[in-house]
Formats: sequence, structure tokens, C-alpha cells
Amino acid sequence: MNTPETNELIYVYAFVPADEASKEKLSQLKGIDPQHDIDFYITEGLAAVICKVSADDFSEDNFKRNVEDMKWLQERAYHHHELMNRLHQAFTVLPLKFGTIYEHNGRLSEVMKTYNGQMKVILEEVKGKEEWNLKVFADRDVFSKSVLENNQTIEEKKREISNLSKGKQFFARKKLDQFINDEIQAHIKRKTETIHEELKKLSKNAEVKKNWDQKITGREDDMAWNCVYLLETGDDVDSFKKILRTYQEKSDKENEGLRFESTGPWPAYHFANFKSKSAKVKS
Repeated sequence: MNTPETNELIYVYAFVPADEASKEKLSQLKGIDPQHDIDFYITEGLAAVICKVSADDFSEDNFKRNVEDMKWLQERAYHHHELMNRLHQAFTVLPLKFGTIYEHNGRLSEVMKTYNGQMKVILEEVKGKEEWNLKVFADRDVFSKSVLENNQTIEEKKREISNLSKGKQFFARKKLDQFINDEIQAHIKRKTETIHEELKKLSKNAEVKKNWDQKITGREDDMAWNCVYLLETGDDVDSFKKILRTYQEKSDKENEGLRFESTGPWPAYHFANFKSKSAKVKS
């Protein structure tokens, strides 16, 4: 356990191959605790990217309390995110979640030994690769006009409804509205899945994520697709961007109301997970 004399814990950002662990590349980067620089802890052919932190902020109880303070959380989460991007530019990285903390080097060393093989396999899998995220947004009003224009099935249903009695028309229109909504959803699904299949051919791996609702995005259009792709740095990334530009130009020309928004490059957050069952603060 840490003592009042030391009162220090170890914050771990990521693991990198030991043969890449050049301290010159860290260039005295400040840690999440600005009183300490970023450093390496090397063992078993791996290097943990670490920073010493105070238990006053990062012990399990204090950390749980501090993350309720949005200013404290935002500053440190932003630092973690930005440093991870810096590491990704210089090293092959197995990134860890914000707030991964160990009490001492012995416990960190034990984890690096226990999961050594798994971590080395993951590092080899993500070497020379980067993660990209694609979100597709749909303006339903605009997209529905594109779908419904000259839709013979819907026009036929409307004609059938016009020949019904007024009482039956009410329920028939309700059914038609549901049919139209289903038709729009089906068109959006086919469109996004077609794009996904094309992008998968470029990707070493892909993971479909849950769409966010408007409360999270703060947007008026709907998120229709959310996926992360693991791409080889270089030509595959260029091809990925080119495909999305082509689809965006086509959508704009046909006034579909779709927006294709990609972000990256990121470390392979979704493709570099190793299964540690340790607690938040590892003793």
C-alpha cells in the first residue's frame, strides 16, 4: 500500500513494444499530474507509458469523487486523449482507458507478465494501422422526399385509400404512414450497409457501434450509422476517404439529405483490448 511518505500511485496510459520505447520520443511530456513527466516502465519485452500521480487525487475513493467534478474530469480526460494521440504518432500503441491506475510497480509488472502474450499479439495486429470512425446522419424530411418521389407502390396505395369510405380511410392512412416510415428506414439501412460492405474490403477489422440519439448529438438530423474501422496507414486510409467523398458528392447531387462524417486517425481503441479483470486501482 502507498504510505504518507510516498503517497504516489502509477497512472498508466498505454503499452508499447519495449524495442520502440525511446525516451527521446517522449521529449519530457508532462503527465496527468503536471508535477511529473511521462516515463516508461519496461519489463517482459513491453513498456508501460506511465506517470506518477498523487493518491490525494487518484486513490479509488478520491478518483470516484473527483470524476463528479466536471471541470476536473474534462481537464484530465482531455490530457489523456491528447497524449494518446501523441503516443500513436510515435509508437505502436495498446491504449488504456482513462483512469487506469496501479498502486505500485510490482502489481503493474505482474499484469504485464500475466497478459504478456496477449498484449504482444494485439500490438502486432495494430502495428502500422489506425482507427477511423464513420457516422452517417440522415435528414429524414429530405431523405423521405428522395425515397417517396415516383414510388409506384405508395402512389398505388394512395389511390386505393381514396376509393375507401371515410371511416376506413383513417385507418388505411395510419397503415400507410407506418409503411412509408418502414420504407424510409429500409432505404437508409440498405444505403449504409452498402457503404459498410465497401469499406470493410479496405479494413483489417470493423466494429458497428450503437447509433446516438439526438439528445447526445445535439443535432436535428438522425444518426443512421456509427462504425469504427481499422485501416492500414497510407493507401487504405486514402481510399477510405475517397470512397466517402464519392458517396457524399452523389448524395448531394441527388439531394438525399445524408451526411458522411469521418474522424481519425485514432489509436486502435476498439481493436486493442486485453482482458484484465483488475479493479480500477490495482493493489
